[in-house]
Amino acid sequence: MLKFPLFLFLLTFSFNSFAKLSVTFATGALANIKDEYEYNVLKLALDHSIEQYGEYELNIRPGNDVPSYTRLRVETENNRYENMVYKDSVSNELMDKLLGIPFPVDLGAASYRVGFVSPESSQKIKHIKTKNQLTSLTMIQGRGWLDGEILESQGFKVVEGRYIEGLFHMAANMRGDLFPLGAHELKTAWEQFKHIEYLDYDKSICIYYPLPKFFFTHKDNVEFAERVKTGLENAYQSGDLFKLWKKYFYDKVMFSNLSQRKIFKFENPKISAVDKSYEQYILDPSTL
Repeated sequence: MLKFPLFLFLLTFSFNSFAKLSVTFATGALANIKDEYEYNVLKLALDHSIEQYGEYELNIRPGNDVPSYTRLRVETENNRYENMVYKDSVSNELMDKLLGIPFPVDLGAASYRVGFVSPESSQKIKHIKTKNQLTSLTMIQGRGWLDGEILESQGFKVVEGRYIEGLFHMAANMRGDLFPLGAHELKTAWEQFKHIEYLDYDKSICIYYPLPKFFFTHKDNVEFAERVKTGLENAYQSGDLFKLWKKYFYDKVMFSNLSQRKIFKFENPKISAVDKSYEQYILDPSTL
């Protein structure tokens, strides 16, 4: 007959050996969440860390609402769901509040910014050759966007709009010179909003500033964060992460034609305190 302490040890060992890690994925996406790139990157990372950490169960944040990123940040900080994780733009402030997993989820694609213009602005931008000429432009951004703060810090004037479609109308009607967004977002946005009269997209320049996107979780979820980081690194080394990236990003980035643009590089003071080790995983889309 087993002694009681030994029985408890064996029972605990057996339970821990077969217990699955419960993960709650959250996003502000409108589409089918399981079709989203970031969901599939997280799943890939968890798959590529099973050998070291064991099995897992990947759940989606409960509810039928589409939460804002402000709400996701608050819920994650409050540790509302078990091992809650979501993707966000990195900033010093956010890294203080949450545990950022230092790996660029989109391999840096969001750092390359191209934009929408009016016909008149398009002609003006074609002749830009220096950063001083470029910073004389007025940029259009959404209210409260991190990009607006970054652009202002680099010398640009920024005008803000509240609604996403309104930003495209602002660009078409010369309420600003350029409405920049990620190079991987241009194609989809053009297909959606090209019906707007006078709207066009610039084909001559690209603004670059580091804009890494990390997965974030609660600061207490240290082991979980280590698992995701290990899985991302394993998937990167195996080539599986790049295959997934190409599936979602390649055609979109090619549409932006970065290799034919003048690329102007700027700083991002919003990540001045962030360890730069993530940069080893940044892809240069202009070389694809």
